[in-house]
Amino acid sequence: MLCALGVSGIAFCVVEGRYAKMPIAPGRLFVRWGWRNVPIMMVTRTLLFFHNFAMIFYIPIFLQVIGLSTVTSSALIIPFLAMAAISSSAVNATTSKYGYVRTMCTCGIAIIPIGMGLMSTLNEKSSIGRIVGYSLISGLGFGSATQITMVIAQVGLPADELSTVTALVGAAPTLGGTLGVAVVGTVINNAYQQTVKQSTIASSLFQNNVNSTILSNPSDVIASISSLAPQNPVRKVLISAYVSAWKKGCYTLVGVAMLQLVLCAMMRRVDFDSSSREEVEESVTNEDIKESGISKHITQDTGTIGHIVVH
Repeated sequence: MLCALGVSGIAFCVVEGRYAKMPIAPGRLFVRWGWRNVPIMMVTRTLLFFHNFAMIFYIPIFLQVIGLSTVTSSALIIPFLAMAAISSSAVNATTSKYGYVRTMCTCGIAIIPIGMGLMSTLNEKSSIGRIVGYSLISGLGFGSATQITMVIAQVGLPADELSTVTALVGAAPTLGGTLGVAVVGTVINNAYQQTVKQSTIASSLFQNNVNSTILSNPSDVIASISSLAPQNPVRKVLISAYVSAWKKGCYTLVGVAMLQLVLCAMMRRVDFDSSSREEVEESVTNEDIKESGISKHITQDTGTIGHIVVH
């Protein structure tokens, strides 16, 4: 599949560059240094949702493994999503009023590795309060850069490029979610299987158990743990193996967040267009002029424009 992805990607670039009359990913958006925020934000936004979908998919599984019910495990993803929504709105309002767009985005992404590092410390003895607290920190980092990355990609571009850039950056979450679930899932599954196979207790059971393949399969870890008695030593081995694998998955997300910070350091300065402010100031000035009894009359009688008459 990776080979197919590479071939199709090259074919897409060739068709877009040479044959497409209206390309959906024009090469000019990715080769101009002054427009570098477009590719940087595409990659950053992809990696941002790399975290989001991985968290949403694997946190409920992890929580069920450490002993929480299905309903509770599913509900505990709500703090992450709620904080992400709140922080996204707060950052948008703050940047629109005070500016500092690049700084706010970078600071938000800097919180992500902190949150993921804390999430990696969770285990079967962690309390619900601890889980919620760490989820809130992770959601704060994710939400702080969710919408602002779209704005950063758009600012400073000609008007006729905005629709294309919006579509490209808007497609990044889908790609990021697919990669996040796949990559983090691969890390967790491989680490889990390796730990289980290295366990002496589990190995002795597998030699005499026809269901050894099921017990070592990370996709069936919840069913495997549920089928074993609470005091069964193999149950403890499976839980410990998945907790260890979860930590490695979180470390992977920490590395991804660090890559995002490197990309943020390469961003160019982001300044909002002042045309709207000028229009507001002009309208206010016109109102002041009317209130003071001054009106403008534009005439073209002798080629004179802008003749001012004071009543």
